[in-house]
Amino acid sequence: MDLNLDQPALEQEIRAARTLEAMEAAFVKVERLTATVQDPALYGRKLFTGGLDRVATYLAGALGLADAPRLKSNDNVCILATQFYATGGHTRVARDFAAGLPPDKKPLLILTNGWGGKSLYRGLVKGGKLQSALGERALLLLSAPTLVEKTLELYMMLKAVNASRIVLICHPFDIVAIVASWPFRDVVELVHHADHVPALGASLPWSAHVDVTYTCHCACRASGLDAVYAGLTSPTVHTPMRLRDPTRLRLATCGDQRKYNGEALTTWTEYAVAAMRQPEAEMLHIGDMSAEFQQGIHDALSAAGLDPARYVFAGSVPSLPAALLEDQTDVYISSYPTPGGKANLEAMAVGTPVILPVDSGMPPLMHFRLPLAHYVEVHAPSEMTGAIASAIALGEQMRSPPAIELRDRELGRFAEFVAGRRPPETSLVDVLTE
Repeated sequence: MDLNLDQPALEQEIRAARTLEAMEAAFVKVERLTATVQDPALYGRKLFTGGLDRVATYLAGALGLADAPRLKSNDNVCILATQFYATGGHTRVARDFAAGLPPDKKPLLILTNGWGGKSLYRGLVKGGKLQSALGERALLLLSAPTLVEKTLELYMMLKAVNASRIVLICHPFDIVAIVASWPFRDVVELVHHADHVPALGASLPWSAHVDVTYTCHCACRASGLDAVYAGLTSPTVHTPMRLRDPTRLRLATCGDQRKYNGEALTTWTEYAVAAMRQPEAEMLHIGDMSAEFQQGIHDALSAAGLDPARYVFAGSVPSLPAALLEDQTDVYISSYPTPGGKANLEAMAVGTPVILPVDSGMPPLMHFRLPLAHYVEVHAPSEMTGAIASAIALGEQMRSPPAIELRDRELGRFAEFVAGRRPPETSLVDVLTE
């Protein structure tokens, strides 16, 4: 399986540019590739842009960005990103990274403000101070009018702040971030995009290539990259031993509505109805869902002769692990057709087994995998009854000391990454078979 996306015409155009105007036009074309990553031919099937990566290193030299060798440490950490949102994989990774640093080592945050970004300092005023939700020590926003000028602006910023560690968490085709940070590669750690899409710079030899999803890590290692697997993280929540009440079955799911609306061979509604056919089943659906989506679920349950009141839409919650503990959830069902990697891990972190609906037409890189085998796969709604029984049995095993040790080992990977240490190696599986 070829994971590389070639753009020979664009690569040639960039190398042939002899004016800043021509170079700017090419930069814009690279940035606009972000809009193509959801294309079925790319989504979950491509990870690298090797030719454009080589062009990016050429551009650093062509723009006169001199190499700036550094020694890496956590003394002066910088998180370099494009934009952050209320939800999103990379946003959560950045927040967890910042939260894991010591109070006296909070990071500098620099946003390139690309891909239509309109962030302004005045929009960040909260409580009388300029700060994002990451709690950084300072925030800088690029403001130059063109992408080429932003590249120069960012290079000068990085040179001025003298960062000892740059954690690169940018959008897939943020050419400004990649070109400007290349001269500082001795201390740059590229966090590979959590959505398994082609990403500029992912094939370059930074000081570290960090994968936060296991499937992506297996693919990167199979491609010959010296990638490290940091995994994701979840708040540490004490999980008391409890006896399950056999007279009821509490199910839960969580995720952005887009994770439930994608094209697939079947629908989330069919899986939901199959799950709710279990005697005494109740479902807690966490996340903001449209009124239309909610009505569709309730209508399907009514049509199946099931009480729709047993399927409760809870909206957003501050903490998924805390919500699962409070609800005394027996089984967590991953979003479908797009699985929720971090949500799945957070459920496992509090001892809740996961059922993972898998669509056979799903791109290979979108198939959720984890070294921590605390989940049960299903491939059709008809398998849900057996999967729930298997998950309940798995839940009992997950409360054993050996299982808790395995869980803590998986959750500890991200803390090692934050601390600046290389997480331990993990087993690898073949993820490149269609």
